[in-house]
Amino acid sequence: MPNTTTSNTYRGYTINTGKNNNLPCSTKPLDQIINTVEYMTDNHSKVLALRADIHSEQDTERVLTRREVTRVIENTKRNINSRFKDSKNQPDLKFIVTTEQTSLEAKPHFHVMALANGNAIQNGYSVYAELNKQVKNKLGTDNDGLVHFSESNGQKGIMIDRNADDFEQKKNNTVYSGSYLAKTRTKEHNPKGSRVSSSSRVKKSNAD
Repeated sequence: MPNTTTSNTYRGYTINTGKNNNLPCSTKPLDQIINTVEYMTDNHSKVLALRADIHSEQDTERVLTRREVTRVIENTKRNINSRFKDSKNQPDLKFIVTTEQTSLEAKPHFHVMALANGNAIQNGYSVYAELNKQVKNKLGTDNDGLVHFSESNGQKGIMIDRNADDFEQKKNNTVYSGSYLAKTRTKEHNPKGSRVSSSSRVKKSNAD
């Protein structure tokens, strides 16, 4: 059983555990999210964060697997990086992914949080568009409704600007939004032995 918390704060950040703190969050993805946010804000003066959900088509037997989602993310990063090969600002894209299966009969779906160098990418919709393209390619479909751009992103994503007055608030907002990935409810039907979450590797931040 993964370690969980029902507190509405974790490591100094506000997290979403429900109105009555009755929705536990797994600490592993929380740590991955916070470590990534802190790494990115330590290394870039601006950081763009966004959330997306990835689904399989409902009316076919084809199910997107966790391994395929890993490939989707690898291809997304490669294609976006290729657009910046001659730029002084590299995207430095980082992803955190969790798997969710709402019932034994349901197809698994995936929650994704992406963070990028905001000096390179100012509009998170471009990351969403590339994810959408890669999911369609992997499933061999023209269906554009399989990747959802989270409402928590606003129009373009959350921009964390180290030099802005709302820097700490935007960091907190990002962790709060990302904590949705850590909720344990509806993960109890995940396949036995499956990983709770995975993330791009980052060096653990030494920031207080």
